[in-house]
Amino acid sequence: MIRFGVFLSALLLAIVIAACGDARPEAIPTSHPPTATTATSAAVGALQRPPTATPAPTRTPTSTTTPTTQPTITPTVTPTASPYPTLSPTPTATSTVTPAPIGPDRLNGLPYGDFILLDDETAAHIREIYARGQEMGRDSSAFSKLGDSLIANPYFLRIFDQMDRNLGWYNLGEYAYLQDVIDYYHGSFDRHGAAVRVGQHTWSVFDPMWANKELCDPGEPPLPCEIRLHNPSVILILLGTNDNVPRSYYESHYEKIIQYLIEQGIVPVLFTKADRHEGVDNHNNEAVRALARTYHLPLMEFDLLADTLPDRGLGPDNTHLRVARSHDFTRPETFQYGTSVHNLATLIMLDRVHRVLDGR
Repeated sequence: MIRFGVFLSALLLAIVIAACGDARPEAIPTSHPPTATTATSAAVGALQRPPTATPAPTRTPTSTTTPTTQPTITPTVTPTASPYPTLSPTPTATSTVTPAPIGPDRLNGLPYGDFILLDDETAAHIREIYARGQEMGRDSSAFSKLGDSLIANPYFLRIFDQMDRNLGWYNLGEYAYLQDVIDYYHGSFDRHGAAVRVGQHTWSVFDPMWANKELCDPGEPPLPCEIRLHNPSVILILLGTNDNVPRSYYESHYEKIIQYLIEQGIVPVLFTKADRHEGVDNHNNEAVRALARTYHLPLMEFDLLADTLPDRGLGPDNTHLRVARSHDFTRPETFQYGTSVHNLATLIMLDRVHRVLDGR
């Protein structure tokens, strides 16, 4: 029995040793490649979870829209994006400025509003030009003339200063209210100045060869010379009779005059003329009208007023205005002469401009 027990114990021990010898340990991998199911789950998790990296600081985005309130910028007179001045005022209305009820409202049957073109937008614009001129030291009570033989004669406005007895005298009659503007601009009516010359063109205004050598500095053109000498706040422009050129040429040179005067803080007052030497299309007058509209400037429509006069107010040469024997506006015949009607209409325009600039 003892031997059998020993034998049985030895047999069991051998079986256990044999079993342990077949069991070899496997290396434990540091990582396991994910199965297809594991990879898909990880990708979805990455889409759903925020990144673990520290996010960049939040910045307030810069708006690309135009702010509702723009900073105040003082406009310049030099054109930028367009060939026109940048100081055009915001229009307040489109109606025509009507004269105060202090005298007649028409001339030779024409209402003032037909030949004195000065609407509210134009009024706002010339106030702006005038204000800049006052900052530059322009003389508020002085106006100058820029033109050719139509005003380079003794008969354009000079009588209202009564400095030349040979010109006779004047009687405003029912237009007596215009005496105020005559008194205000006293000294400018008789003056021709350096910018008036027989045969003047739009293109010769800036040509020193056309300057009055007795008045102007060497190399100084007529218009800058007149501004230096008289320092006006307003200038009357009557040009075109000698400009028998294509409209584009005439208009471009006229426009340079306008731009220059605006830069100088001087209010340009434009005039159409009675003659039509450039042709039946009347393109010089049409150009002046277009410039007056574009730049919002006062326009005295003498071309229209001339239709109320015999022979359009022109003398035998079909160029210069027929000279009145007197400026007695109590006499009906006075209203049949080119020079007297031209002068009276110019006074009416000056009065309207003065009232606008004076804030009335």
